[in-house]
Amino acid sequence: MRVFQMMILALLLSAFGACNNANDDNSPSDAPPVVAGDDSAWRVSYYFDKDKEETSDFAGYRFTFRDDGTLEAVRNGTTVTGTWATTRDDGRQRLMINTGTASRPLESLTDDWVIIEQNASRIRLQDDNDEHLEELHFEKI
Repeated sequence: MRVFQMMILALLLSAFGACNNANDDNSPSDAPPVVAGDDSAWRVSYYFDKDKEETSDFAGYRFTFRDDGTLEAVRNGTTVTGTWATTRDDGRQRLMINTGTASRPLESLTDDWVIIEQNASRIRLQDDNDEHLEELHFEKI
């Protein structure tokens, strides 16, 4: 009888653990970041990669984070379409960006950025790579 009770206890504990995993930090965030909105346009106001500022590489780009998870980058009449999403990982909210291209400079934005700050007019992102500093800021146009 004692073995049977231990098996029941083990089953209950594993079921309880599975329920807790449903709310894991890796689940998508319910609230989209303030960048979302089909009529909102953003520009890169600051980009630092490794050892130098590269903000000027994004001059003339206009970014739209559509409500459906589509990201559009437009410059000189050319549109590049990618995706975006938010997640929580390691207790931090992240903005996942995939620009949909391997071309510079947009490919350098493809990453899972940690959201450092966000408000109605600015969002500050940082890569969590310990090897080098990478930071990206968007400002609303």
